[in-house]
Amino acid sequence: MARVRTEAKREAILETAAEVFKERGLDGTSMSEIAKRLGGSKATLYGYFPSKEELFVHVSLGVVSKQILDMIETMPNRAADDPRDVLLNVGRQLIRRVSNEDAITAYRLAVAHGRIGNLGRIFYDAGPGKGLKVFAAYIEAATKAGHLSAADPAAAAHHLMALFESETTYRRALQLDDDISPEEVEHTVTRAVDVFLAAYGVPKASQATRE
Repeated sequence: MARVRTEAKREAILETAAEVFKERGLDGTSMSEIAKRLGGSKATLYGYFPSKEELFVHVSLGVVSKQILDMIETMPNRAADDPRDVLLNVGRQLIRRVSNEDAITAYRLAVAHGRIGNLGRIFYDAGPGKGLKVFAAYIEAATKAGHLSAADPAAAAHHLMALFESETTYRRALQLDDDISPEEVEHTVTRAVDVFLAAYGVPKASQATRE
């Protein structure tokens, strides 16, 4: 008789796994321990998540994606504000979250196991893909408000995301840096915003004329 998968069971697995990963880290966690705490079998666990690595990515995405989306989803509502203020604020918070250890580990695993269970697509859609959509919506709204000038908001969103991550994400992913100081975050984000506004910003005089 085929086992019936339920969303409630899936959420219970994610919740239990999050507790174990938090206590023991990825390397110190086993599927046996998660199943034991869950009160079920490893077979049931594997029926939902084919590997410990995939389970970790889903757990990390659930935490990091919610934090990031809660932070950036109001960006389009700030289209009338000074874009420098909006982007600096978002950039600082974004870099801190995407460069933390769990987020970086999830990124590494998604790259390494991307074709297993469509993990790469799952990671992209739940993380960067959602962020890019919000960025594009903000850029389009800010362009209509006369504060930015982007003929292709979707392309500009990719540029913005790449600029924010250019000095930190790959170095963390490749384990070249153990951490990023608040000072480094500030300098990195400021440079990224400067470059973005050099390409897509509107001179203050032009903004005043439109207003």
